[in-house]
Amino acid sequence: MYSTSEIKEMLFIDIETTSEYSSHEAFCRERPNAIALWTKRADQHRSYEKHLSELSDSELYDKMAALSPEFSKIIVISIGQIKHDESGINSTSKIRSFYGDNESEVLKAFMGTSQAIFSKNPSIKFIGHNIKNFDFPFLIKRSIINGVSIPHQFHLQKKKPWENCIIDTYEIWKFGGFTSASLASICESLKIPSPKTIMDGSDVTSEYWNGNLENIKNYCELDVAATMNVILKMANMPLLLLT
Repeated sequence: MYSTSEIKEMLFIDIETTSEYSSHEAFCRERPNAIALWTKRADQHRSYEKHLSELSDSELYDKMAALSPEFSKIIVISIGQIKHDESGINSTSKIRSFYGDNESEVLKAFMGTSQAIFSKNPSIKFIGHNIKNFDFPFLIKRSIINGVSIPHQFHLQKKKPWENCIIDTYEIWKFGGFTSASLASICESLKIPSPKTIMDGSDVTSEYWNGNLENIKNYCELDVAATMNVILKMANMPLLLLT
């Protein structure tokens, strides 16, 4: 389904996000003008997701703020490529992470590296799971908020569908149908090791505010490797060993 030459043009990506502040109390203290705005967002969560209907604004901030670019920050961006040996079949991975407490510096490093990559190879495609709906809108919005320059290839609002540099495995898994699946579900179906066994996206905020950024970085890199394995499985090539 995918050739070695196509895979060489793929740059795999995943991000991790957390609430902007360690607690709702700190958020209210630092951003008083945004309190009512968070209450409206919390009301939306309570309305759309019935299992959250009994939670307070404060409890929802801990659970859900990381999903909204207006109330959160990016703490890890991991990118990687699949490398093949001379046979063109056996695969290894090369993964690099940009991470830290200073979101602006993380974004500057990532956007600068992306610009250099595009300058070297304009045909490169960024690939990840649900990156059209989550990762890239998040990256672009948080970059604008932080005043970080964005390569023109990421001006996705200006791109026609066939012009953009994004490949989304969530969409691939539809295969012309209407339904897809989570990365964890796809990995389980394909007998691919999943990092969701050691951490889940819902754990990231608490892990971060408990000082476990390094663990989150490792988890993000394993997510990138899992997505690589999904593509390798579709290409009928040997999988990477996740460690």
